[in-house]
Amino acid sequence: MENLARESELLFIWDTRLSNPNGDMMSDNANRFDEIDEKAIVSDVRIKRTIRDYLQYHKGYDKEIFVNNDAILAGYDDKGTLKSVTAENRFNQIKEEFKMLEEVQAIYVEYEEKLNSKKDKKKLENERDTKLEKVIFLNCIDNRLFGGVAPKSGLQLIGAVQFSWTKSLNKTETVLSQGTGAFATESNEKGEAKFTKTFRVDNYIPYAIFPVYGTINRANVKKCTTKEQDIQDMIEALWYGTKKLNTHTKMGQKPRLFLRIIYKENSNYFIGLLDELVNLKNSDEIRSLDEAEFDFSELINSINNAKEFIEEVEIVFDSKMEKYKSALSKIEKVKFISETELLKNRTNRE
Repeated sequence: MENLARESELLFIWDTRLSNPNGDMMSDNANRFDEIDEKAIVSDVRIKRTIRDYLQYHKGYDKEIFVNNDAILAGYDDKGTLKSVTAENRFNQIKEEFKMLEEVQAIYVEYEEKLNSKKDKKKLENERDTKLEKVIFLNCIDNRLFGGVAPKSGLQLIGAVQFSWTKSLNKTETVLSQGTGAFATESNEKGEAKFTKTFRVDNYIPYAIFPVYGTINRANVKKCTTKEQDIQDMIEALWYGTKKLNTHTKMGQKPRLFLRIIYKENSNYFIGLLDELVNLKNSDEIRSLDEAEFDFSELINSINNAKEFIEEVEIVFDSKMEKYKSALSKIEKVKFISETELLKNRTNRE
């Protein structure tokens, strides 16, 4: 397939203030936090959720999102019985939705003549169905990007794109704060008001900067048929999806810098763990981006040492990171892209 995604390493730096960027549902949705080094933690699942939500709600990839919260919470109608949505049930849903795709119909046509002329029809039918299921499964953009499973159908694909868990560059803390709820509860106790306002507890981080590391793996790109356009859509979703997080606990997050190292076609070299190459000179008691002092020297040196394996380095940055452009310009083969340019190659699905 033409125009497959190119092997790459990714670095995404974003910050958050007065928010809960990734609550732990097993701990009353408290912020994920390492008490030893006093740094906040965000999982790769949270990053992928940001991307999926933007692709679904802002780019028109509605049906083509496999891990689709709306579809999952709505349940699965199995012959009039509403069931919970397992991976296999979700796959059954999309098989029904996508059965008329041109690619699907082409496979039926391809095997129609074979089935009429061959004795071993069962083997051919199984071969056809396997091909059909993979085509339908990979019609979902999040499966092309992140992989997915449909166990009973024998589909288990490792995604072309993977992100790591990340810790904040700076030390921070978690703050518990009580607030008044919107509605009231009724009390039957003597001496108490009959109706009293409810209370809530907010758990937030005052301020944190996160460097997220990601990869685009050539071998998995081929298995998932991940297109370069899928990657462009994903980068837009990562940047603008972070800006558009607008729930009570997620407001206050903003993208600051995105870097993509695109490797040459036949290169097997990888720098690895780019997030470890970004440092803060002042990691304690930071309460805003203006107070942060980034040191990109290790990152710049590592990229330039690998220049013979690299095709291009793309960098997008927020206006508040403009002061680091001079240092980042020392990266060979660098190309700066404004955040508005991320929208120019957008897929029109409306």
